[in-house]
Amino acid sequence: MENFETIKITTPEGKEMELKVITILKKPNDDKSFLLYTFDDKKENVDIYASIIKEEEGQYVLDSITEKEDWDLVQKAIKELSE
Repeated sequence: MENFETIKITTPEGKEMELKVITILKKPNDDKSFLLYTFDDKKENVDIYASIIKEEEGQYVLDSITEKEDWDLVQKAIKELSE
């Protein structure tokens, strides 16, 4: 597995965590961006997570994906990455 950029995030509970960025997707004709990431890139099969990434007060915040259209876009990207 290739080396991913590592970034630190802070959870709403104040816990600091490191995640490995796989890619950032931009939704066509929209301002939404999605972060695909993992916590462990050392395994042969990694778990891929996805969140909306947005900027609030000068900081990046991860938010849940709730719309079906957004999930469809993310799932398509994950499928392409896994091939």
